[in-house]
Amino acid sequence: MNTKQPNQGEGDHVSAERYNRDLREFIAEGRVEPAAREAERFVEAHPDEAMRAERKAKSGPMGWLERTVESLRAVLRRK
Repeated sequence: MNTKQPNQGEGDHVSAERYNRDLREFIAEGRVEPAAREAERFVEAHPDEAMRAERKAKSGPMGWLERTVESLRAVLRRK
């Protein structure tokens, strides 16, 4: 049994294939419209929170260290 992880090179092809498969299933099962309506209701009910979430998503992923540093900076700015 080979326990070694295969070198996937540039990017993670296994995760990309899994994401694409899950996305196709999500669409095929007709879940797009209900999710869109749910998102619309959330944005209407919580516009500020939705805006913050959008900004965070657009800024890209951050690991725990980056989130911690950003939180500390926010605390220091308040002083």
